[in-house]
Amino acid sequence: MSNKNLFFLALGIGLSTLGFWALAGINLPHTFSAGSPIRAAEVNANFAALNNALPGVAQTAASDSVAITDTTPAVDSVTINVPGPGYVRVSATAQLNVEYTGTSSAMFTLAVSNTADTIRPDQDKRISLPGGLPAWTYRYIVSSERVFPVDSAGPKTFYLIAEENSSVQGTISSRTLTATFLTGMGTVQSP
Repeated sequence: MSNKNLFFLALGIGLSTLGFWALAGINLPHTFSAGSPIRAAEVNANFAALNNALPGVAQTAASDSVAITDTTPAVDSVTINVPGPGYVRVSATAQLNVEYTGTSSAMFTLAVSNTADTIRPDQDKRISLPGGLPAWTYRYIVSSERVFPVDSAGPKTFYLIAEENSSVQGTISSRTLTATFLTGMGTVQSP
């Protein structure tokens, strides 16, 4: 067997093992044994449990510019329908456009949050420019991500928040906000 074939064999075994490991933490409502009758409703319930336990994803994307103010606006949101308790990983990427005049410092805060108007200190990304730089529109690609626990099934909404912390004007554009539902397969540490 050639090295190339051995590589693909090892890769296939590794991916299969990873798939089985990921499914190992799922509790199925029905167990079947040899010789016992199987009902379609029980098989369908097992398939529903598998479907609900697998990761799901929701995403929003927008290219328009949204003005940033000092009132902590949610500049974008994403809603994901989760099947039950677990975790949602929320990530955001956006372009920050700072209309800098060069006379004073500029500071902006961006974060992902599960509330439309609150930035927690452990969730924020701060971008600042010192006073005295040339007047210009400075552009930064910024990102933020966090894992949020969810305790029940249903729609959950998460937000990208941008806040202006100085007298300098700015906008957010080219935004992508993604929410991914995950079941707990290990330890998740909350800040």
